[in-house]
Amino acid sequence: MDAHYINEFLKGDTNAFGYFIRRYQNKAFGVAISIVKRDDDAKDVVQDSFITAYSSLTNFRNDAKFSTWFYRIVVNTALQYIKREKRKDEVIGEYSIADDEKTAFNNAIGQLQKQDLKKLIKRVFEKIPAKEALILQLYYIDDQSIVEIEEITAFTKSNVKVLLHRGRASFYKMLKHEKINKPY
Repeated sequence: MDAHYINEFLKGDTNAFGYFIRRYQNKAFGVAISIVKRDDDAKDVVQDSFITAYSSLTNFRNDAKFSTWFYRIVVNTALQYIKREKRKDEVIGEYSIADDEKTAFNNAIGQLQKQDLKKLIKRVFEKIPAKEALILQLYYIDDQSIVEIEEITAFTKSNVKVLLHRGRASFYKMLKHEKINKPY
């Protein structure tokens, strides 16, 4: 479906780009918020990303999916935004999670109501390091594979796996803290 709208756009139908905005704006916002942490900043990042994609779509090569290419733009735009704003990622030490903790984590997530879950995930994502939140967002929420995440972020496969592991640990730690302080 994306290819059809890319071809229409390249033929001169600039209105065809609206398809990409409708299809990807929510997921792009999720990726952006996982990096920049604030709604207004994420909205700016998404808007800038769509402008970049619009002006660069003629350079799009069909060797990757449009979504991978676009999310890469969102990630780069968000990282540039952070540099401009001179924000620094919070550094959290290494954590290890036992198998029973992973099971407890999965069970806890499954028990939360969907509405509360979205609010809780947003609060937790705001408190964990940006790179970890990004990887968790891409992997669990946007259903991207490790290979696709590599392409989107330009991280190595091992770096993605380490950040995924750290992200799970950070998420679990913050989730336990949130549930203690704000029981549902």
